[in-house]
Amino acid sequence: MFAASTVLLVIAWYMVGLFLVALWAERRAPHDGHGFRGPVVYSLSLAVYCSAWTYYGSVGTAATSGPLFLTTYLGPTVGAILWWTVLRKLVRIKDAYRITSIADLISARYNRSHRLGALVTAMAFVGIVPYMALQFKAVDQSLAIITAAPDQVASWISRHAGLLVLAMVLVFTLVMGTRRLDPTERHPGMMMALAVECIVKLVAFIAAGVFVTYWMHGGFGDLIARIPDAWQADVFREQARGRSISELWAAYTILSMSAVMFLPRQFHVAVVENRDESHIRTAMWLFPLYLLLINVFVFPIAAAGLSAGYPPSLADTFVLQLPISQGQKWLSMLVFVGGFSAATGMIMVCSMTMATMLTNHIVLPVIGWIPGLAFLRRHLLGSRWVMVTVFVGLGYWSARYLAGTYMLDNMGLISFAAVLQFATPILGGLFWRRGTEKGAILGLLVGFAVWAYTLLLPAFVRSGWLPPVILDGPFGMGFLSPEHLFGIESMHHMTHAVFLSLTLNVSLYVVGSLVSAPDAEAQRVADEFVGILSERGRRGTLHGTEATVEFARKRRMVEDLFHQYFGYPRATLLTGQCIEEAGLDGRTRISVMELAELRGKVERTLAGSIGAPEAHRAIEDHFVFTPEEEGELSEAYGEILTQLKLTPEQLEDKVDYYRARERLLSRHAAELEALVKERTKDLHSAQEELIKREKLAVLGQLTAFVSHELRNPLGVIRSSVYILSRRGRNNDPRTERHLKKIERQVTRCDSIVEELLAYTRGRRHAPMTADFNPWLKGVLEQLVPPNGIFLTSDLATDLPPVRFDKEKMRSAITNLVSNSVHALNARIEDNNGGNRTFVPTVEVLTSRQGGYVRLEVRDNGVGMSREIVQRAFEPLFTTRARGTGLGLPIVAQIAEEHGGSIKLASTPNRGTSVIFEIPIESEHHDH
Repeated sequence: MFAASTVLLVIAWYMVGLFLVALWAERRAPHDGHGFRGPVVYSLSLAVYCSAWTYYGSVGTAATSGPLFLTTYLGPTVGAILWWTVLRKLVRIKDAYRITSIADLISARYNRSHRLGALVTAMAFVGIVPYMALQFKAVDQSLAIITAAPDQVASWISRHAGLLVLAMVLVFTLVMGTRRLDPTERHPGMMMALAVECIVKLVAFIAAGVFVTYWMHGGFGDLIARIPDAWQADVFREQARGRSISELWAAYTILSMSAVMFLPRQFHVAVVENRDESHIRTAMWLFPLYLLLINVFVFPIAAAGLSAGYPPSLADTFVLQLPISQGQKWLSMLVFVGGFSAATGMIMVCSMTMATMLTNHIVLPVIGWIPGLAFLRRHLLGSRWVMVTVFVGLGYWSARYLAGTYMLDNMGLISFAAVLQFATPILGGLFWRRGTEKGAILGLLVGFAVWAYTLLLPAFVRSGWLPPVILDGPFGMGFLSPEHLFGIESMHHMTHAVFLSLTLNVSLYVVGSLVSAPDAEAQRVADEFVGILSERGRRGTLHGTEATVEFARKRRMVEDLFHQYFGYPRATLLTGQCIEEAGLDGRTRISVMELAELRGKVERTLAGSIGAPEAHRAIEDHFVFTPEEEGELSEAYGEILTQLKLTPEQLEDKVDYYRARERLLSRHAAELEALVKERTKDLHSAQEELIKREKLAVLGQLTAFVSHELRNPLGVIRSSVYILSRRGRNNDPRTERHLKKIERQVTRCDSIVEELLAYTRGRRHAPMTADFNPWLKGVLEQLVPPNGIFLTSDLATDLPPVRFDKEKMRSAITNLVSNSVHALNARIEDNNGGNRTFVPTVEVLTSRQGGYVRLEVRDNGVGMSREIVQRAFEPLFTTRARGTGLGLPIVAQIAEEHGGSIKLASTPNRGTSVIFEIPIESEHHDH
C-alpha cells in the first residue's frame, strides 16, 4: 500500500516529534510542578504495559480462545485495587533507599545481597529478551503488510527497514533514557513521550475498531451474528477435553496481575519514576479505564476478520489487514503507527531498566572482583550505553533467529510466568518481617527452575530445537514430563506451570526464612520495609554527643569515595549535597552521631547510581570509622537504647499515635459542639462530658502502655546503676558521668509515668480543711530553682482556711513553678551572649477574691503566643522537645476536682501568669 521509504519517513518524523515533546517536557519540568510529571502523565505512562504483543495479540487471542483475552486486562484492573497499599509502600521504600530497579529492591530488602541482585537480573534477562523479540517481530510484520504491493520491487530500504527502526529507537533511548547516571533522577521527557505514545496507540486502535464495527458492518449485533459456528467450537475445544477453563482464567489473571507490577519496565514506570505517591490515586482509576477503552473493540475486530474469511492463524494482523482490505490508506497508517508506538515504548523503557540492572548487579560486581578493571567505575554511564545497545541488539537478533517459532509466539505469557517468581520475595518482604535472604534465594531458584523446566523447555521442543521425546519425561518417566510434572495431567500446561512454580517458590521461601535467623541489620531493614507506611518521615537527627571528629578529613574521604565513580566536579557536587542535607555546612568538627548520619546519606546517594548492594560494599570498604569513633558511637547508641524494650523511634511513634488520636477527638469535639449549639444546653453538657471521657480513655490506653512497657525495665536500670556505682568507686570520670546521666533519665521517665497516672486515674487522698499560707510556705521552701533564677512569694495574711487535697495541690504548684522555670531558661538561652536586661523571677502570690482563695504563679519568661495559650490545656500538647504536655492539664483537672478554676494569661517575651482559684470552706469532694 505504501512505499517502504514513505513508511520509514513517517516513522522518522514520528520519532522526531516524540523527541521534541520529550525535550520540551525535560526543559519545562523544573518550572512545572504538575503538568509534565503529574498524575495523568504518570497514569498514561503505565499503559506501556500494552505492548505490541497486546496491541496485535489481543485480537489473535480473541480469535483463537474467545474471551480469554480479557484476563490480560482483568488482572491489572483487579490488582489496581491493592495499589494504595502495595504500590505506595514500594514508592516510599524507593525514596528511602534510592531504589533503582526491581533487582535493587529485592537485594536491598534482604541484607543488600549481591547474590540476590545478580539472580534477579539473570532471571529477568532470560525471561525478557525473547519478549523484546516479540516487539521487533510485530514491527517487521506490520512493515511487511503495509508496504506490500504487487508490483513493488524490493529495495535496500525495505530489506533493512528493521535495522533502521532499531537505530532510531536506540538513539532515542540513549538520548532521553540513559544520558544521566543516576536512574533515580526521574525522566519527565521519557515519561511524556510514553504518555503520548499510549494516547496514539489508544486512538489508533479505537479508530480501527469504530471503522470495522460501524463502517464495514452494522454494529456489534451484526458482527456477533456473523461469527462462524466452527470458530465457536474451536474456542471451547479445551473445555470439551475436560480441562477447566476457570483454572486457566485464574492462571492468566494472576500472571497479568503480577506482570503489571513486577515486569522490570512496569516497576520502573510505576515506582522509580513516581514523584508523588498521591498520583497513585489517579492511576487506580485512570489506568483501568485505559484498559477498558482499548479492549472495547478487540472482540469485534476478531469477529470481523473471521467473518471475512481470514484464518485464525493470521488474527494477530486483523487490526491492520482489515483497513487495508478496504483501501483505507491513512487509517492503515494510523493503525501502523499505533502498533509501532506500542512496540517502541516497551523497547525503550525495558532496555533502559535492564541496562541499569545489568550494570549495577553484574558489571560492577565483576569490576570489584577483578582489580585491574577498577578504572571502569568512572565509565559507568558508558557501560550503561553499552548494555542498552547489547540488550536491544539481542532482542532484534532474537526476533530474526526465533522468527515463526512456537517460543516467540508464546513468549508473552512465558515471560509473565518468569516475572511471577519475583512476587514472592517482594510481597513477602513488604508484609512479613521474618523473610530472609536464604528464603528468598531458595524460593527464586526453585521457582525459576520449575518455570524453565515446565515452560521454557517445552517451548524449545515445540520450536524444533530439541527432540520431542523430552516431553515424555527423562528416561520415559511420565511423572517427570515437563508439561505434566508429578503426574498432574488435568491442567492446561500454563496453569500447571504457574501453579507448581508459585507453590514451590512460596513454600521454599517460607521454609528457608524460618530455618535461618536474620542478623540485627537485616531485621532493622525488614522492620522498615514492613512498617514503611506508618513512618512519619521525621526522624530527628541524633546530635547528642560531643563534636570530637575532625570534619575536613571526613569530607576528603567522602569526595574520594565519590571520585571512584564520578569525575572530580561531580564528586565535589555530590559531597556538598550530602553535607548540606546533613546540616553540616561550615562545621570544622562534628560528633560521631552526625558522622553516622552523613555516612547514611552518602550511601543512599551512591545507591541511586550503582544500586544498594554495591553502594553498601563501597561504604564498608572506604568509609571507615576509627576504633575511637566506633567506641564512642557504640556508647551513644547504648545510651539511646537504655529503655531496653523500646527504641526512641518506637516510643515516639506510640506517643505520636495517641497524640494523633487526641487531636482527632478534639476536632471531633469541635464539630460536635457546632452541632450541639443548635440543641438544648443539657445535650450540650452531656456531649462535652462524653468527649472528655473519650479523651481520658485514650490517655488511659497510653498510660497502660507506658506503665506496662517502662516500669519494670526502669526498675532494672535503676538497680543496675546503683550496683555499678557501689562497686565501681574507682570508676573513671567518663563512666561516672554516663551512670549519672542514665539515673537522671530514669528519674525523668518515672516522673512521666507518674504524671500520666495522676492525670488519667488520679491518686485518692482525703481532702482536709487547713490554713493555706503556712502549708504553701513549706512547699515553696522545698522548691529550689536553678542558679540564676529567683523564686519569691507575696502571700496575703487574711486568708481563711480552705478545704483541699494537699498531695494534689502540691503537684499543681510544682507543675506551675516548673513551667515557669522552663520559660525563664528559654528566655535566657534566647538572650545568650547579649546584654540581659531582666532578672529571671518566678513569683507566687495569694489573695482573697470573693468566695475564693486565689493562687497566682507569675514569671517574666519567654511567654506564649495567643495560639499556644488557646491550646495550653490540651493533653499532650507541648512546645518543648522534652515536655510531656501534661503539666497544665493536670493542674486544670486538680482545680476542677476542688470546685475551682484556672486561668492563663501570657505575652511573648514578657512572661506568663497562671491563676488558680479554690472555693473557701468548699465542701466539694473528689468525684
